[in-house]
Amino acid sequence: MPFLVSLFLLAGSLPAQAANLDVTAAYKMKALSYSNLNLTGDKSARFNNSFISNDARLGVAVRKISLETIAGEESTMDVGVTLRALGATGSTTTLQNVPFSSVANNYPSTNFTPFLENAYLKVSRLLGAPIEATFGRQNYRLGSGLLLDDDGAGFTGVSARAELPWWGMKLDGFIFADKNNQQAAPNSLTLMGLSLDLPTEGVWELNELVERDHAAQTIHGCSFPGMDPNVGCQVSKALRSFSSVRYSLNYGPIVFDGEAALEKGVATPTGATPAPNHITYNGNAEVVKAKWKQNLPRIGEGIARISLARGSGSNPANPTTDQAFFPSHGHRYDGLDRSGFGEFFNATPYDAFGGNYTSTSTASGLHDGSSGIVIVGAGYTPPAYHGVALDVDYYFFQADRVNSGSKNLGSEWDFRLRYNVQNRFGMSFTTAFFKAGTASNPGTARGAKYAFEAFGKF
Repeated sequence: MPFLVSLFLLAGSLPAQAANLDVTAAYKMKALSYSNLNLTGDKSARFNNSFISNDARLGVAVRKISLETIAGEESTMDVGVTLRALGATGSTTTLQNVPFSSVANNYPSTNFTPFLENAYLKVSRLLGAPIEATFGRQNYRLGSGLLLDDDGAGFTGVSARAELPWWGMKLDGFIFADKNNQQAAPNSLTLMGLSLDLPTEGVWELNELVERDHAAQTIHGCSFPGMDPNVGCQVSKALRSFSSVRYSLNYGPIVFDGEAALEKGVATPTGATPAPNHITYNGNAEVVKAKWKQNLPRIGEGIARISLARGSGSNPANPTTDQAFFPSHGHRYDGLDRSGFGEFFNATPYDAFGGNYTSTSTASGLHDGSSGIVIVGAGYTPPAYHGVALDVDYYFFQADRVNSGSKNLGSEWDFRLRYNVQNRFGMSFTTAFFKAGTASNPGTARGAKYAFEAFGKF
């Protein structure tokens, strides 16, 4: 709080033409109710949970502080701080239990105590060149988020964006210090990479991410002679690299976004059992989203959409190579809720939420012997009626690899009614109905999710 006061005093002491003071605030309340998260046919073992999540933000920034003028170009600086508070009401133990604990672990605090999401300074025209550099705690997403996204927790480090003199290209670079939320503390994770944008009719992006992970961890599905194949390989550190190509297009009624990625790397095994010199990583993933907007006579605009996604699974025939695509900070959280394909199963190409929370021996949350996720989705939004829109979506999920049996993880229908006023105030009510496939439950099982959300911001 003293830092926020200092920002107000700084803004007040500067000439009006030299700096601007921006204050932002936002609040989102979300009531969530899950039915049969365990996806069991036994009514005594069903995992039902309901709670209200609170998500509040307060941001203060002093912008366009004049620094110097070089060759007729003015260099300016922004200094900003954003406080965020997340918490659950209705159950004091909700966020301590799986699967909700995996969401809570992404954030510094989830007991509605404010934490610093942002605390940064940003310099434009650094050294008189067309470079914008940001220092400190900041939000950052690489590409579509398939490889890297802070999901509103913030990364601490340095990022820079430069305009190149050829064909309108832009180059991004970053280095952040963080942690791997899938591993127990203490751990240390360094994230660094580059992104090159090339505008054409759409925009091409070439992305590179390197993870230096110093956490002691388990590689699931890995084994070598003399060890239990169900335990996985213990490693002391890992070096993973992710390379992707993304193409996005917004052309008239068509919106398209596609990204394909490769994962490579090595890990150093440890433990009493004699181990090979190293364990290797070799995965891949693809995500494609497209929608078509169509004006219908006299009733308004309708939107049809499709989505396809796949993350590779690990092949038991290569026991010392981890082929399951899994970045440490790929996009999958939205406050205290997941953000993926399907409101209940909430899948990404590398992990899933609903229905598999009891599995602790796989990084993906899928049952033993299953890894990698393939997603096919389709949906339609008819023209809004008095500002109220209805979204209807269907998703089918299957495992990329299974040791035996069916790959069918399940299917899901989602329905959402939403009302939005200039993107400053909105309400929505969502229902999701999930039917488990035999790869999630050999018997018959169903689950459901109900959510009501209200938000406001300025």
